[in-house]
Amino acid sequence: MATYRKLKSGNWQARVSKEGKEFSVGTFRSKKEAEIAAARVEERIYYGHTLSDREMLFDEVANEWLQEHKRLTLKESTFKQIEVVVRLHILPYFGTRKIMGIKRPEIKRWLNKYAEEKNKKGDDKYAYGSRLRYLSVLKGIFHYATHELEILEKDPTQKLKIPVKDKININKDIKYYSLNELNKLLAFMENYNHRRFKEYQLYYMLILLLSKTGLRISEALALRWTDITGNKIRIERQTSRDDNNNLTLTSLKNTSSYRTIQIDEVLVTALNEFKKDQYQVILKYKTFKKNTEGIIFQNFLGNYLTPSTVRDSIQEYCLKAGVEYKATHVFRHTHAVLLLEAGASIKYVSKRLGHASIKVTADDYLDITEKIEEDELKKFAEYTKR
Repeated sequence: MATYRKLKSGNWQARVSKEGKEFSVGTFRSKKEAEIAAARVEERIYYGHTLSDREMLFDEVANEWLQEHKRLTLKESTFKQIEVVVRLHILPYFGTRKIMGIKRPEIKRWLNKYAEEKNKKGDDKYAYGSRLRYLSVLKGIFHYATHELEILEKDPTQKLKIPVKDKININKDIKYYSLNELNKLLAFMENYNHRRFKEYQLYYMLILLLSKTGLRISEALALRWTDITGNKIRIERQTSRDDNNNLTLTSLKNTSSYRTIQIDEVLVTALNEFKKDQYQVILKYKTFKKNTEGIIFQNFLGNYLTPSTVRDSIQEYCLKAGVEYKATHVFRHTHAVLLLEAGASIKYVSKRLGHASIKVTADDYLDITEKIEEDELKKFAEYTKR
């Protein structure tokens, strides 16, 4: 028979008996909640379910969640990313604690800790996206403990969110080029004379394709000529790094990343010209090797470009062009923003970028640019004028 008592804090504690021993099943905001929780525990006792695992440490649950649940459902590269989050950002804080003893206020303090940390420049050390990922992983562990292992009566992370004000900060973190900045960089790259193979405008073509498709850099570097048919590009693989830091080809981020997108006439023409130039360079120079897989963005040795090489090269070209370098992912953001400024729907942009949902796109890009806002206000003014 369960017993209940009201604590000084105003919460209610529920206790149940098993084999002559009485133990607590937790504290609750009301007696009704305590009664419901106690009834569930007594039902488990009646059917012989073990309750000893309620003493499990958090790191035991986290490791079981990783090895028995996530490893079986995720590709290896994604699993490794989650494992790093658990090992570096979650276990140091919660690992040695009994999972039963971890309460919601403590999880909020953990979130605030990452939100408040600053780097040497005084900026946020952990971006909104990183904190959102940490919370998502933690929620997965507690959901597993609650619904799979059934060692918790209530998930303390349920409906827990990053504070709303941080959602505004993420949009400020989105870096992109204005149309004038992009055109300035492209004009420079189109006329830039490379020292070794002047006719092989590799980085002009890469920047043009990234800015006109919104592909992730890893997706673009894995493209083959056979992925292009007319005015359509099929995206079905990406470059990655293995444990030995060797470049390899892997599957895409998620199912929505597999997509076929349409490209405009400017890009179609540029790609056709680049293909001809690549072929001519291979014939002209003995030191220029042909890639056997027919990749589009090969270096003169016939190998895939590496993200680090691309990053260093584009940074150098931006400096020479007088355009601020904003990392290689900027071209993906630029493509999305320019689409929205041109009047494209958020659904179209989301599908084109290969986002898992429209919400992802909206969270990133609906902190609209001044041009979008001005255009929308003009439409409203025109519609309502007398």
